[in-house]
Amino acid sequence: MIFRFILVLLLTLSSLFAEWKIDSEIEAGLFLPNLDGSISNVHGSSDFTQDYLYDRASASYFGVDLFIGYDYAPNFSFDYFNMQDNSDATLDKNVTVADGVFNSKVTTLSDFSVLNSVIYQDFKQKGKVFSLLGQKLYTGDIEFDVGLNIKYLTWNFEIRDQIDTTRPSSWIHVNELVPLPYIGCKYYLYGFVVHAEGSALSFVEAKAMNYQVALSYRVIEGLSLSGAYLYEHFEAVEKNDTVKFTASGYKASFLYAF
Repeated sequence: MIFRFILVLLLTLSSLFAEWKIDSEIEAGLFLPNLDGSISNVHGSSDFTQDYLYDRASASYFGVDLFIGYDYAPNFSFDYFNMQDNSDATLDKNVTVADGVFNSKVTTLSDFSVLNSVIYQDFKQKGKVFSLLGQKLYTGDIEFDVGLNIKYLTWNFEIRDQIDTTRPSSWIHVNELVPLPYIGCKYYLYGFVVHAEGSALSFVEAKAMNYQVALSYRVIEGLSLSGAYLYEHFEAVEKNDTVKFTASGYKASFLYAF
């Protein structure tokens, strides 16, 4: 529902941007990450892959870029994904989550969403034409981006006892708003674009890092297909629990420029 709402909203806004010196590009795709991480406290640690049997998930991915055509004006980029997953597992040890102790068959539910809001300045270097074996070739254009990524992430985890169904579940809620330095680089050659970007920062009780390496190809005017590797990681302390969580994997999407 939220995915469709954002898509309709941005399509409406893009028609308004046409009256201004603003170009826009939307991206929609599928993110297929592997999930990894742990929950640790004074009682021990539990692992998402070994104890809770999490593996691969799937999530819809949506992004929009706004390119401002005025001198010295920054550009804006937004991307969002949300994944929900659940797993059944039989624990072979005592596991403590939010002061609840579990040691038998359990069901866990996880909900992870990330919104990256980036404001950045681009620095472009045009390529040159050269001759090789009688053919004129172009070296390609390079763009460097520097800015700020305001990341908002939510992570909700719940564990339930399958044996004693009357027992209350335990849960952890993480909500973090983290400003991160942002750097990116793009290389344009004919219809191809190689794109790499990343953000990272560490506080006393919160750490966050993400990066993406992508290759896109313009199929027709305005429409491109893209393949990428995306990495998202955070560490946070919530009451007595320290959470480390990673979602990393491949992303396939299409981009449409207005």
